[in-house]
Amino acid sequence: MEIRRYVSDLLASNMYVIVEDQHAVVIDPCRDTEPAQDLTVDYMLLTHEHFDHISGVNMWKALTGAPVLCSSACAESIQSCKRNLANHFDDFCQLQTWIRLDELPPADPQYTCTADLTFEDRTELLWRGHTFVLFEAPGHSLGSVGIMLDGTDFFSGDSLMENSEIELRIPGGSRKKWREIGCARIEAIPEGTRIWPGHFESFILHRAV
Repeated sequence: MEIRRYVSDLLASNMYVIVEDQHAVVIDPCRDTEPAQDLTVDYMLLTHEHFDHISGVNMWKALTGAPVLCSSACAESIQSCKRNLANHFDDFCQLQTWIRLDELPPADPQYTCTADLTFEDRTELLWRGHTFVLFEAPGHSLGSVGIMLDGTDFFSGDSLMENSEIELRIPGGSRKKWREIGCARIEAIPEGTRIWPGHFESFILHRAV
């Protein structure tokens, strides 16, 4: 199995392509579909509903026919250009502080997409001898999830990044949901797990004493 990371043109969001025997699972598809060449894409998984993490869903679905799996809350939000932040993405880009932008990336303010498979709370996906465990971790957004692969690799979206506080103040974020649900679930991720975040490089989880 190989985990391939691609950095999108939208706030340097990460897209991950997990490959086994020329079959693939794509996490947070961006608008670059070139990585699909010579691969059979079996699933697309979404860590949350924000535009920079779903911008390629429609392109990848048209190219590969792969179904989209995400939480029910995420599935509802990606159908709204307001709730997925596409309709004020320019404003969001100017407010963010984690990367420098010399110019705003092109974005469709009316962008929406749909999911094919949804879950609530927790689900498992068995794929070519590997196990994905997806669980809801609301806070950064109501549709945020964590994705654990084989108990060793964790795709955190924007719910866990190295040396960075989780942003809960943007539209759709919920400090209450984070305190009640999301935080405890993220804190239960074992030390030593390889974290693949929604932005920036992967890292090994080591919690401060």
